[in-house]
Amino acid sequence: MTIFKKPWKLADGFLFGGALALIGFIIQIIAGPVDWGLIASPVNLILLAVFVAFVSAAFLLRKRCGFFAWLGSPAAAVPSIAWTLVLTIIMGLTAQVPQRGWLGNMITFWPFVLCYVWLTVVVGLVALNHITRLGRSWREIPTVLNHLGLFVTLVCATLGSADKHELMMTLHEGETVSKAETEDGMSYDTGLSVRLDDFTMEVYPNGMPKRFASDVVVTGKSGKQTTAVIEVNKPLKIDGWKMYQYGFDEEAGTEGKMSILQMVKDPWLPLVYAGIYMMLAGAFLMLFTGFKREESR
Repeated sequence: MTIFKKPWKLADGFLFGGALALIGFIIQIIAGPVDWGLIASPVNLILLAVFVAFVSAAFLLRKRCGFFAWLGSPAAAVPSIAWTLVLTIIMGLTAQVPQRGWLGNMITFWPFVLCYVWLTVVVGLVALNHITRLGRSWREIPTVLNHLGLFVTLVCATLGSADKHELMMTLHEGETVSKAETEDGMSYDTGLSVRLDDFTMEVYPNGMPKRFASDVVVTGKSGKQTTAVIEVNKPLKIDGWKMYQYGFDEEAGTEGKMSILQMVKDPWLPLVYAGIYMMLAGAFLMLFTGFKREESR
């Protein structure tokens, strides 16, 4: 087919982005917004394997297929960045409230998602291209770290979002609770048993909250009990969960016996951080090698 043989150019990239956006609009109309909940583990793990296999295959076939060769070139990188940037700016300028329609929830908007995937494929191919050059020059290391780190961050942040849980747990003094609620009121078993022993609150002279904290005893899946004081900006980490002090009984004030904890679990977050650290390391090495070149001159 001509589409796979012809030498693709920069202008073709902008047309390709327009085609992706159009396809996204059609999917949005027919199937509705992206439901990220459908790709929760193990589906996201399967998608990860398929995506990495596709990028690898595209790289290996780049000399036989003009389209794949173009995907890893600046002629695809520039328009993919441009299209994704435009949609990201729209997201930034639009109040992200799902009730306001498609543009009110851009992360579920098919044109945005498809352009985002396109950009990620391009980054992956560029990373592989620089990895194959490592044997010829160690100066490729910073570039590899930058592109590979960006690829890991983009992929893991996207696929991992389906496994992220943000829940609210309401506790009363002396009460033990194991379930928390999602934003839409659904009950979720956290696997932890949390007992609130004491809720304390300090206020300023004008009555504004100065400090509020929860003395809790948390029993993990292993049966081990952990005693801790949870307060604002001092969460408790246990069994993959982060427990934050979120709220209290505002009507009761300092006399309150109730505490609201926010429970957050994001198993893919370490991978996202790994990608970010790789990019930081790449940036540092670029500065270092730049200084070395100046000294040699």
